[in-house]
Amino acid sequence: MKLWPAIALSVLLYSFGTSTSALAADPPPFVVNTNNAAKQKTEALAKKLEDSAAVQTFQQYLGQDILGIGILAWQLVAAFLVILAGLIIKRIALRFLQTRIEKFVQQTEAEWDDQLFEAIIKPINTFVMIGAVHLAAFLLIFNLERFPTELIGKSYTIFLGFTIIWLIYRLVDVAAHYLDELLAKADEGLRGQFTPLIRRALRIVVVIIGTLTVLATIGVNITGLVALGGVLGFAFSMGSKDSVAHLVGTINILTDRPYKVGDWITVGDSIDGDVEEIGFRSTKIRMFDKTLMTVPNGTLASATIKNWSQMPKRRIKMTLGLTYDTTPDQMREALKAIETILNEDEGVDQDYKLVQFTDFSPSSLDVFLYYFSTSTVWKEYLETRERVNLKIMDKLTEMGLEFAFPTQTLHLKGDELKTLKDLG
Repeated sequence: MKLWPAIALSVLLYSFGTSTSALAADPPPFVVNTNNAAKQKTEALAKKLEDSAAVQTFQQYLGQDILGIGILAWQLVAAFLVILAGLIIKRIALRFLQTRIEKFVQQTEAEWDDQLFEAIIKPINTFVMIGAVHLAAFLLIFNLERFPTELIGKSYTIFLGFTIIWLIYRLVDVAAHYLDELLAKADEGLRGQFTPLIRRALRIVVVIIGTLTVLATIGVNITGLVALGGVLGFAFSMGSKDSVAHLVGTINILTDRPYKVGDWITVGDSIDGDVEEIGFRSTKIRMFDKTLMTVPNGTLASATIKNWSQMPKRRIKMTLGLTYDTTPDQMREALKAIETILNEDEGVDQDYKLVQFTDFSPSSLDVFLYYFSTSTVWKEYLETRERVNLKIMDKLTEMGLEFAFPTQTLHLKGDELKTLKDLG
């Protein structure tokens, strides 16, 4: 009785090796019918197992034909051991990747290899368990004459195929990120611009081609499906001229680059916000009220776009009004003081600025200020403007000058003045 575990393990290992070699054989052509081939391989595998030395050993120690019905309990044990072996192999593979590959990728500064490590972990674990589950299922039904054992092979092909599709699907993110890094090295302005488009296009291609390949491998004739897809695509392109126009608009936007992801743009009177994503058909713009506006690229390609983010510096223009009590000497001193404030402020661009006494307005003496902030960031721009304004207020208050506001002076004389005094 003590030899039974060893004998069961020998059957497990032999079955695992034999079925793995059979299932991992050369894949069939792109469009084939593998029903007969799968059945023949399964029957050959069952014959090999029946004639194996391990089976003969079982027969010797148990005194019965282990491939008969009475061996069902042993089949359950073998299936359980296969599942257990799959879990162990998965754990070993995961630990190996974590200790070896993770240590390697942490030594590099690139980010794409870290993403590569994360992308392959789950598909590898799934691949191991798919093999273990199908091998366990085969051990349970391989001696049932009426059961179509070729279904196990087809099921394995389907699950394995979609696992590979899943793996490649996850690797698309790695490829898109790596390409984005290459583009950014050539031009930092291209960072993040093409990644969403590349990722989406590659994912669609992977899913379509992968699914058709899996279908062809299990014997489905995909010629008709491909032809039908071509006809539907042609009909869609002919009946949806707007979609074609939006796609052309996308190409124009990517080539002319009137804006990029992260830019603050204004289009007409209703669109004003930051570009979040440039897609195949449309561009998503985050408005300043935090709503998300989706605008077709065909519309944007033909519209006038004001790109605020392309400003090298931000303009500040204002007019200060001083009261008519201000003397000429006080005005000259005030102009010099304001120029000094602008020259000494770190947020003011020193290339060009104006401080001029320009107009005698009806209720004020106007001083025109024209300068630029070094930062185009909205908050930093407002901070510079606020800081300069407060310094000007402090200086003019120190000089005893007052800001003017719209007033009217009414002069009364004669009887009108006497009447007003009487009323008072």
